[in-house]
Amino acid sequence: MIDFKLYVITERNLCYPTPLLSVISDIIQVGVKAIQLREKDLDSKDLYKLAYPISELCRVNDVSLYINTNIQVAIDIGAVGIHLPDIDLTIEESMKGFNADLQVGCSIHDIKSAKKREVEGADFLTYSPIFPIQSKPESGSGVGLESLSDLVGKVSLPVFALGGITHAKVQGCLDVGAAGIAVMSGIMSPTSSVDRTLKYLDVLD
Repeated sequence: MIDFKLYVITERNLCYPTPLLSVISDIIQVGVKAIQLREKDLDSKDLYKLAYPISELCRVNDVSLYINTNIQVAIDIGAVGIHLPDIDLTIEESMKGFNADLQVGCSIHDIKSAKKREVEGADFLTYSPIFPIQSKPESGSGVGLESLSDLVGKVSLPVFALGGITHAKVQGCLDVGAAGIAVMSGIMSPTSSVDRTLKYLDVLD
C-alpha cells in the first residue's frame, strides 16, 4: 500500500560533507515516510555498504525504503521495494531470477509508458519532468500540470510529480490529481534538509 505523499530521492553528493545517513536520519525524524536510494554511480558492494545502515534506520522508524535499479541489494538489505527506470525491459523481465516480494515504483515520461507499467503490475509511478529543472537544462521546459492531469486521469496507479517541484508548486500538482510529489535537490542538502522537508510536509498535510 502506498500511504505516503512525499517521496524523497537521495543524492549523497548534494549532501556533502554531511553523510547521507545523517541527512536521512534527520528528515525521518521530522516525518518523511518514503525514500528512494538513488546512488547510481555505486557498484553493488559500495551500494550495499551505504544502504544497509539506512535500511536499518528506515526499518525501526517504519519508513519505506526503495532501491533504485539494484534488485539484489534491495533483497539483501530487506528494502520494501525497488524503483525502475523508464526502459523497455518489463517488470517481469527485470525481476527474472529474483525470488522476492518487492513493491515496484517506476519512472515514466509519457502516457504510453505509464499504461505499460500499469499493465505490468507497478505499484506507483513518478512522472517527470513536470517543471523545468535548473540543474538539468537538457530536460527542457517540463510537461506542465495539464499533462500531469491528463496522465493521472488515464491510469489507476498513484502518480508522483517529479521535476522542479518547489514548495509553491506542490498544491498545483495535488489539485490535478497527483498522489504526492517526489523530490531530490529540493531536499538534499548538507545543512538545510530538515527545513526544506518541513516546508514540503506542511503543504502536503
